Amino acid sequence: MGTRAGVDMVARFGGEEFLVLLSETDTGGALVVAERVRGELEGTAMRVSDETQIRVTASIGVCCYPRGGNTGEMLIRNADAALYAAKQGGRNRAVAFGT
Repeated sequence: MGTRAGVDMVARFGGEEFLVLLSETDTGGALVVAERVRGELEGTAMRVSDETQIRVTASIGVCCYPRGGNTGEMLIRNADAALYAAKQGGRNRAVAFGT
């Protein structure tokens, strides 16, 4: 459980989306990592002007091979479905595909 240098990878995938590849982590471990990231972001405030600060939150979709798909395209599509389930469930949460 957790991440290992040289094995795991983080990449920007879209405007506000990031892809995290945890190649030696199962769904349970990936949810633990996702919750750690979400919790760290949740405690962050960003100043957008002299008068305004916003609180940062994160909605995270988790999808693991092979249950979530057997191709990169399927895994990304199903991780995206889990992301939207997190958003529809109230945001600022991590959801695993198929749960």
